[in-house]
Amino acid sequence: MEEFVNFETRIDRFDGKAGSYYIPVPDEVAAIFVTGRKPERVRCVLNGTVEFQCAIRPISGAGFYINVATQIRNQARVVLGQTVKAAVKKDDSVYGRDMPEELGELLSQDEQGNTLFHEILPSKQRGIIHYIASAKSVQVRVDRAIMMINRLKRGEI
Repeated sequence: MEEFVNFETRIDRFDGKAGSYYIPVPDEVAAIFVTGRKPERVRCVLNGTVEFQCAIRPISGAGFYINVATQIRNQARVVLGQTVKAAVKKDDSVYGRDMPEELGELLSQDEQGNTLFHEILPSKQRGIIHYIASAKSVQVRVDRAIMMINRLKRGEI
């Protein structure tokens, strides 16, 4: 599925979930991507300006939502209660996040690191990818990639 599915929603916040911000996803939109109650990785665009990788997740009881982190809200210039235009499409990336070039290169050169990386849970892989990709400079991404692979080798992850 290459096309985005568009819908209008509001920025909301969970009470008991550490105050996480989210957008509710209409059931008819969630049904296009989600089978049962299992989260599904998607790419989301808010107000046509900020694209990010995320998951459509079930809300306990009924309904679905997408987490909207502070950085995303700031980039999209949206606040609690604001109506937003959202668009989602299936995320066809291998890991549910785009692999930083620096980590991909390191994994291609380090057989043990590559094996260990592919043995951990997909959620941990995404966490490592996000941590490395969030660095602004190439050198910091390289340093983080090396550090995370070394942590894997020491059994710290």
